[in-house]
Amino acid sequence: MSIATPLVAKEKQTLSIGFGSCLHQDKESPIFNSILSQKLDYLIFLGDIVYADHLSAKEKIPAYEKQFQRKEWKSLRKQSKFLFTWDDHDFGINDSGAEYADRELSRQIFLSYVQPLMPKDIKFGANGNQGVYYSYWIEFQKKKIHIIVPDTRYFRSPLQRSYMSYLTRKSHYRPSSDESQTMLGEEQWVWLENELSKPSDLLVFVSSVQVIPTEQPFEKWNNLPMEREKLIQSLHKAKSKDIVILSGDRHIAEIHEYKTPNERTLVEITSSSLNLPLPFLSLEYDSEWKLGNAYRKENVGRLDIFLENGSLHWKSMIQDIEGKQVLEYKFSEEKSVQ
Repeated sequence: MSIATPLVAKEKQTLSIGFGSCLHQDKESPIFNSILSQKLDYLIFLGDIVYADHLSAKEKIPAYEKQFQRKEWKSLRKQSKFLFTWDDHDFGINDSGAEYADRELSRQIFLSYVQPLMPKDIKFGANGNQGVYYSYWIEFQKKKIHIIVPDTRYFRSPLQRSYMSYLTRKSHYRPSSDESQTMLGEEQWVWLENELSKPSDLLVFVSSVQVIPTEQPFEKWNNLPMEREKLIQSLHKAKSKDIVILSGDRHIAEIHEYKTPNERTLVEITSSSLNLPLPFLSLEYDSEWKLGNAYRKENVGRLDIFLENGSLHWKSMIQDIEGKQVLEYKFSEEKSVQ
């Protein structure tokens, strides 16, 4: 197990990780000004770095070219390390999975743009040629932070549309009862279980789509409920002292808190979108695990990690386009299972 070289000097007291999703290449991104002002140590892009829905992956290239010509990227790279994953609009077409025929070329194109911006020691996929999943370690104040980034697109089985979706023509889905359907695929599940068996002080689990919520009708792990349950059980058994889940996709920001059977608390912070809010759509749904209300305008997430009384602690917040805090979740000892 290799540990990444510490990003910051030993005397620095807080490690800051920004995260967000849904960044349209044709729209201005004033939220980048707020991100730049924070001088974050890391930035995790949770998917949809471009909106380029095409059956032919080659047709995505102009969108990537336009996106990464933004002057802000150069400034951001001077102060933050980048981690990326993809979602449907940079992977294939809307809500697509393994059925996307040009996924292999799409992977090559995606990595050709994002890999040069990421730490050089990251290896994608278990054998290096399928999917964009990987893990990354940070050593901070002699504590180990394990970032796990699965690929929820390359191997995912087709979703089952709800009956109402055929009438409304909306992308609504219903949970599948087919045990053969998968979110990650057999090879990636083996990799994930191995990663979760590695001890750490904090596990940051990155998912392009939401893990905890079950009520909303859009894309989520619960469209494949047996896969969701398998993931929750795997996180429950993870050899980490604490876990936080980061997700995107939804064009709103939310916080969910879920207790596993052994009373381990899983917290999910959803940040979306960086520059593509959809205020004219009904996107917020009630959930027994949701804390407070959603935030519907442009937003970015922030995860602050720090030491307190010798233990690693964290807090997370959602910030608006001006950097103002609009949602917050703070770790407490009572919510952690050692």
